[in-house]
Amino acid sequence: MISRLTAVVILSLAFSASAFAQALNTTDDPAAKPDNRTAQALFEDANGYLGRRYQEFNKQNRPYDPQLEAKTKTEQKELAIRNAGILRARTSLASDDLYYLGMLYHLGDNAEGALSTMQLVLKDMADGAKAQAARNVVVLYAIKKGQVDEAVAAVQEYAKHQPQIPGDRYRMEFLLVDAYLRAKNYASMATHADAMLTAAIEFADANKSEAFTRDDMLVKAALMLSEAYVRTKETEKAIQVIDRMRRLSLLLPSASLYKQMTGRLMRIQPDLDPLKLFEDVKARPDTAPPAIDIKQWIDQKPIKLADLRGKVVLLDFWAHWCGPCRVTLPKFSSWHETYKDKGLVVLGVTKYYGHVEGQPLERAEELTYLREFKKRNRVPYGFLVGDSTANDLNYGVRSIPTTFLLDRKGNIRFISIGSDPEELAALENMIKILVNEH
Repeated sequence: MISRLTAVVILSLAFSASAFAQALNTTDDPAAKPDNRTAQALFEDANGYLGRRYQEFNKQNRPYDPQLEAKTKTEQKELAIRNAGILRARTSLASDDLYYLGMLYHLGDNAEGALSTMQLVLKDMADGAKAQAARNVVVLYAIKKGQVDEAVAAVQEYAKHQPQIPGDRYRMEFLLVDAYLRAKNYASMATHADAMLTAAIEFADANKSEAFTRDDMLVKAALMLSEAYVRTKETEKAIQVIDRMRRLSLLLPSASLYKQMTGRLMRIQPDLDPLKLFEDVKARPDTAPPAIDIKQWIDQKPIKLADLRGKVVLLDFWAHWCGPCRVTLPKFSSWHETYKDKGLVVLGVTKYYGHVEGQPLERAEELTYLREFKKRNRVPYGFLVGDSTANDLNYGVRSIPTTFLLDRKGNIRFISIGSDPEELAALENMIKILVNEH
């Protein structure tokens, strides 16, 4: 079975033409002992070279050096080419041997060798992880050589066989989308951007803990698909794509996805009301937001979000050093007093940052500072202090202040980012709507 490390090599390396591509055979000393390692061992030797060298550097406590990194990567390519020469010199190669030869060419930045070898592999191998990995390689190098039809055929075959990995499909479709964008073939671009978005959504479903990677994939796919529709004069379809992603941002949840998709929506149609999304969101299926991971509670008894069903909850992600966050505190304090009898609960979610006004602090000292800060600013609602980035990841928070509003059923119904007066006005308007829902 193909190793995970093999998959990483396939998906993450970027390639350019190399002089090493010509050095396909070694000129070993005839008296030298023949290298009888298996094809897989030859590949794993080259594939693991970076890891082995980096472990050595770590043991030597060597600081990061970009020149050393570049030199080490060049050495890996040279090793891959030498090992490919050893393997290629053998009289006959089975399908598995050809696969590892193709992977060595891939590592060695030999586009011609990698493409032609993997094409041979796929003549005898259809299903399985190696065949699917070979298709990844074919797509990469076929597009580099301008053979887009060959790449499309490989992706179509990938879709017919197993295993299928959403991240792999996403990256192959992205290469096709980019090729069609450069060719100004926007109809084909839309077809593959749609498949790219589908793969991104499947990745999101299967990788709950990789929130930022998930969001980046969703954003890139949605931007590509909406751009294709804009260029084919199908603006309404472009808006529907972005609207779909904004709705998904509430379900995941992801403030980052919401922010980027809202920005895109306003660029497509500046006169469109961005708050229109929330008018019918109440009709969506109930989806509980992630639990909040809290280390310390300040003026708030420990509580779970599930325990607040029946209340309208404002979750404010903030930090004591954040100027815009401090701007929102008087507003949130006022809303707490105005709407608490109607069921509003305000919770200020923060975390330990290890510093205050440029001075390092231990956690106990920072906790004391937060207590004093709360009293000094007369904040009447509770502060919730985490000791990791878990809450940020779970809610897709990349900038603060970011605020989530939960309705009485526990669903996220609104996301607000920033401290602009218009943003705060929209947030208060949604609070009024939610506290009056029963």
